[in-house]
Amino acid sequence: GALFLRSNIIDVSAADSQGMEQHEYMDRARQYSTRLAMLSNNLTHWKKLPLLPSLTNQPHQVLASDPVPFADLQQVSRIAAYAFSALSQIHVDAKEELVVQFGIP
Repeated sequence: GALFLRSNIIDVSAADSQGMEQHEYMDRARQYSTRLAMLSNNLTHWKKLPLLPSLTNQPHQVLASDPVPFADLQQVSRIAAYAFSALSQIHVDAKEELVVQFGIP
């Protein structure tokens, strides 16, 4: 069997090392190294993407500032619980069929 190189998949299950000539090994090694070089070039463009925007240039000041008051955290938690409760009680009361058959001959 021969090795098949399809897009990003190398089928090594079809490899048959018996009866392979030295030049066949070299050709395949060259083919695989070319393919790997192409893939690694495709990956390097991810490294060139800009970093996520920074929210602050003074992180130590943000970390040293006063924490959010506990009462505010409780209020946010309470509002979120009310919203979750309200959303969980919404239901659709189907009055009629959504699909209607027309009498088309």
